Amino acid sequence: MKINKELLTIKGHYFLRYAGMAPLVMLLPVIVRSKGLSAQTVGLLWSVLPVVGLITNSISGTLADYFKAHRIVLLSSVVCLTTGVTSMYWIPELPLAAQASGETQSLDSLGNATLGFTVSLIMGNSSSMGEGLAGADPEMMVAEGQAPPLDLPNIEEVAAESGRQEPLVRYPQFWLIFFALMAEQIGISVCVMMSDAVCFQILGSERHKYGQQRLWGTIGMGLMAVVSGALIDVYSQGLPQKDYLPAVICGLVLMVADILVVARIRIPYADDHKLVMGDVGSTLLQPLVLLFLVTVYVMGASLGIVWVFKLMMVEDVALAWNAEFPALKLLQGLVLLIETIIGEVPFFFLSGRIIQRLGYTPVLITSLVSTGLRCCLYYTVTNPWWFLPIELLNGPSYSLFHTVMASYASHIAPPGAQATLQSVVRATFSTGLSTAGFLGGILYNTVGGSAAFLHVGTFDLAYVLVFGLLHVLITRYCTQDKTAGEPSCLMVPCQDKVDPFAGKSVEVVKELLLEQDCGGLTGAVARPNVVTDDECVKFMV
Repeated sequence: MKINKELLTIKGHYFLRYAGMAPLVMLLPVIVRSKGLSAQTVGLLWSVLPVVGLITNSISGTLADYFKAHRIVLLSSVVCLTTGVTSMYWIPELPLAAQASGETQSLDSLGNATLGFTVSLIMGNSSSMGEGLAGADPEMMVAEGQAPPLDLPNIEEVAAESGRQEPLVRYPQFWLIFFALMAEQIGISVCVMMSDAVCFQILGSERHKYGQQRLWGTIGMGLMAVVSGALIDVYSQGLPQKDYLPAVICGLVLMVADILVVARIRIPYADDHKLVMGDVGSTLLQPLVLLFLVTVYVMGASLGIVWVFKLMMVEDVALAWNAEFPALKLLQGLVLLIETIIGEVPFFFLSGRIIQRLGYTPVLITSLVSTGLRCCLYYTVTNPWWFLPIELLNGPSYSLFHTVMASYASHIAPPGAQATLQSVVRATFSTGLSTAGFLGGILYNTVGGSAAFLHVGTFDLAYVLVFGLLHVLITRYCTQDKTAGEPSCLMVPCQDKVDPFAGKSVEVVKELLLEQDCGGLTGAVARPNVVTDDECVKFMV
């Protein structure tokens, strides 16, 4: 088996980036809350800060394309992400937390329980469940259909009742947390976008191999979740609460290694391809592209609700099934194991072939149907062990969608605008994720966990019909030029121009080409690109 050495660096980057930061990023909300912020404040920060990431994401993609500075932008995002996440560990708690610590035992109990749950997810360590939940107040055990644990008393409320609450903005610790989170949001949004843009630059015409590179990120995330969780448990023995230092050290080591790998990535550039924002705007205004972006937003909102509230619902159902459910940690660990290693990896590996065989549109519809079906099946679960087979749908619902989203953005990108198009698509997806926290919180608190997922699943399945109808109408009445010979291009930008070479003989084409100014292209007949009019591409007749 021949190994493509050119792709080893991008595989290594995906592995190291996700292995280094994913475990800490998953723990970040718990770490922030342990600094003394209430759940409501944490939720507000996670709703506002992504907007900063979206703006930076769009600007960075455009700058990377314009100056051909993909490596510099990617390296800067890795450094920014590492700084934001790891610095959070050394930020001191708010004085408010210290003042109210004796009066808010419920928050400490919830923090310990949540932390124990998070670091032991993959380990499936049932013994740590006792340490995590034994000290928790029984009122924290949320029954099915009730509000999630985030509505429990918090430090700020307790301090207000005791007359000691002051505005958070007066505390330097709050601003340190705020700017650390801002660095993390900017770093992760730009890093994800630039990683995919660089990957497609390297792959060139072999964009169907994207999933085979991206799966290494999932492998790294799964492996380090196990390792960091075990190290945290061992290091924290005898301590009053869990200590994240081992995960922070592992993250720093891996991210330094990632910086060295990114510095060695060979990124190919086409000297004659310059970023033209007019081409980007024309592409984004094509009806099928607009439909694609709306679908990306819908999937972002749906997957965001799944990611934010799924494990919360697993816990609710398990405790409603048995108030002393003895294998909660094992169940939650298996849920993540199945959805990542068993669900994501195979579909990332096969996604390129599936897209080549079926095309972008059928794969996108498959992801929509899988997501809707997955959410509807959550509604039917009363025995918590039935979550395990449902998580197999994470492969077609997320892995296929992630691949088709990135691949289609690369496919429609005008020459020299890879990072710009990736940033636009990622910003659309992130907007959906940002909406998910707000909409999902309202649904979860008003109708309950199971009904919330039923609403989301029903909407997704209904949207499939709307998407299919709009796609048929646009394709039939708008698209005039379908890319021949490429079966994967079922979603193509709508053309309002007629190909001047369609139906012409070779001799006529050659005569027409003599009138075109396509200097510099020799050895083949040169043909102007009918989409942009200002690009000349080689066309063998």
